[in-house]
Amino acid sequence: MLIIKPHETFVTPEVHIGHIFGGVDEAVNEMFDHIRKSVLTAPEADGSEALVNCGMGAEHDMTVETSKSYIRQFAQMGGEIFTVDAGWECPPGEESDWGSYNGINIPDASRYPNGIKEISDYAHEYGLKFGLWVDIETAGRYCNLHKTHSEWFSVNPFGEASPKYLDLSVPEAAQWAESELERIITEYKLDLLRVDHNVDFTEYFGMRNSECVSIRHVNAVYAMYERLKKRFPNVIFENCAGGGGRTDLGIMRYFNHSWVSDCQCAPYSIQITNGMTIALPPERVDRLFAGMGCHSYGSFDMQLRNCMLGHISLNVVAPPDAQINGEQMEFIRHSIEIYKSFIRPFLAESKIFHHTPDVKKEDFCVMEIAAPDSSKGAITAFALACKNGEIKVKPKGADFSKNYKITLDNSGASFNVSGAELKQNGITVDIPCSMSSELILYEETK
Repeated sequence: MLIIKPHETFVTPEVHIGHIFGGVDEAVNEMFDHIRKSVLTAPEADGSEALVNCGMGAEHDMTVETSKSYIRQFAQMGGEIFTVDAGWECPPGEESDWGSYNGINIPDASRYPNGIKEISDYAHEYGLKFGLWVDIETAGRYCNLHKTHSEWFSVNPFGEASPKYLDLSVPEAAQWAESELERIITEYKLDLLRVDHNVDFTEYFGMRNSECVSIRHVNAVYAMYERLKKRFPNVIFENCAGGGGRTDLGIMRYFNHSWVSDCQCAPYSIQITNGMTIALPPERVDRLFAGMGCHSYGSFDMQLRNCMLGHISLNVVAPPDAQINGEQMEFIRHSIEIYKSFIRPFLAESKIFHHTPDVKKEDFCVMEIAAPDSSKGAITAFALACKNGEIKVKPKGADFSKNYKITLDNSGASFNVSGAELKQNGITVDIPCSMSSELILYEETK
């Protein structure tokens, strides 16, 4: 319930409704074409650059030495940004309790005795940009806002104050949050700002003066990021939100891309990528290789290829200063080069095709992106559950009238085929075993 004051105006959330004659692929591509042109239009929040992000957080010890070791490892992989995730406000050994330190927003001096500039400078030495994580809408138990501004915290319908969630419908709280973000970006010279949002869903139903103020809070958040994005047009804004808690177009119009899930365990990670690229254009869908359980199930190639048709983020594949498996590192470098040189140039305008839209009913998953003019495309095929063996794929983004060079990445084999034959008979690929994959590239030949 909202109480509208005399002469006050209130705009309800926008809803986009479209009707088309066709299937899932037609609906998804029409929707993406529409929102790219009419919603995700802010030049400051353009998603086409899609730099390869790399990071470390509380799952590591986060020492200066470890940070520098991982920067060197990420540079070797082909990473382009190094982001310090949750834990930078915590003293050494307290990384897992990072939520209690939210709202302090100052690098811990005992963790970074020379300041966090030492880390950002080191990243720049290796050719990587620098990013930092923040959860600006919460304040942990060690943050002094509990003592100085207890009235800023959200109150639920039962009259109970939240232990951490700030109510940005309070103008002073919203002003504090915006000024803090401005200070963090400026003081630490960020190239990327990763914005988290770790709250329970019940926190959204905040009450103040007999009205539910959650929508006022959300509108204040939108307005804050609209102003900040214009103020810092060259800083990449990455939406994180507790592992995908905010993927609405209202927030996405101010962010370059979005971390859509913390779950990286196959086959669920494949299902998430498949589903989220039905909801958001692929260049906005951030998926992680290595880290967060990614290594638990599935082959090495399956994990990396799950990211390659969207926005890639990398975690480490070896402990600090360990001798890295040369074969694995070569595969990463090879795959990242394909991403940069072949996929990324057309990703932001690509059409996307979900050959298995309801992947939970299938024992395999096939996704495809293609350039709008059908000149090139990429297909990822994954064997799930106990499935292995041959899978026939008919590229949906190819053109009957063109001729193509096909490359199968597992073997490196390539061959030429007409578009007509390609679309009528498809490509037969042999997936070597369950929970593994193949990457297919096709490109027009003259």
